[in-house]
Amino acid sequence: MIDLFNIVSSVFGYILFGYFVNKLKLLPRKYIYYFDFIGFNIFLPLALIIYFWQVSFPEINSGGLIFSFFASGILIYVIGFFISKLILNYKTDDSAIFGMASCFGNTVAMGIPLMYAVLGPINTIPYMILVFFHGIVHFPYTVIIIEVYRNRKKNINQIFYQILLGIIKNIVLFGMIVGIILNYSGIDVPSVINKPLDIFVSLALPMVLISLGLALGNFKIKENINGAILLTILKNFIHPIIAFCLANFLLELDSLFVIIVTLAAALPSGSQSYYFAYRYDSLQGVVSSNVVLSTFVSFFTLSILLLFFNIT
Repeated sequence: MIDLFNIVSSVFGYILFGYFVNKLKLLPRKYIYYFDFIGFNIFLPLALIIYFWQVSFPEINSGGLIFSFFASGILIYVIGFFISKLILNYKTDDSAIFGMASCFGNTVAMGIPLMYAVLGPINTIPYMILVFFHGIVHFPYTVIIIEVYRNRKKNINQIFYQILLGIIKNIVLFGMIVGIILNYSGIDVPSVINKPLDIFVSLALPMVLISLGLALGNFKIKENINGAILLTILKNFIHPIIAFCLANFLLELDSLFVIIVTLAAALPSGSQSYYFAYRYDSLQGVVSSNVVLSTFVSFFTLSILLLFFNIT
């Protein structure tokens, strides 16, 4: 089987490391806070700026690819949002976080190496389009729902101001926007700072995953298991089924695009969904538990899909 075990275990390793550091009290609480702050507010946005600054945007006919992936994602978001309100009795802002976790996959840490291993570098190019738009599509409307709900008693001008402030203060979205602006400006990354920046980029993802593990150590998984299981069902099972049906039956896309869309939709919940839980202090226990459970389950669900597509 494709190097799936190594890809999953590398993600798991960082999360488990953070979890046991917290559980064994190897790091004082204040240093955990500093680690989280540096990881989420410095390393992660800087990594996103560099990534979106340097990424090349392929010129291919990708309309069907983009539509099938993001239409299925938004549909899963809506399903997760209303299920969490009706079944779990979540507030609207919590349901927005829940919806985000149900549709936002680990497209970088797991997705890129998986696609390279499965499809090769050339055929992975269309997938990079999905990575490019992933946060751009899902982050803004999540911020809008949360800010409108939390500021619903204010007048329309104040709500609009809070939405803008929420988008600006969302350091992940800010990093992506800055990177895209620099990309389209035609300015190249100065060679003198290229290597130091590469070090920051390489450290960002491990730091975020370790932070997720540290957070997981603060919560009792048993208390969050219902929400985590529901999220995992939506992300690992329902999302790829809907994406496959849209790409294969409705749009009748090329077989390569069908494989890309389905595998991308089947990726486990991404660590950036935990950033939203952290940023808005909402469902941190549920989302962190879900990322671990979803990543574990993805080894089996992705293996089944690789067999389904006759990729070994």
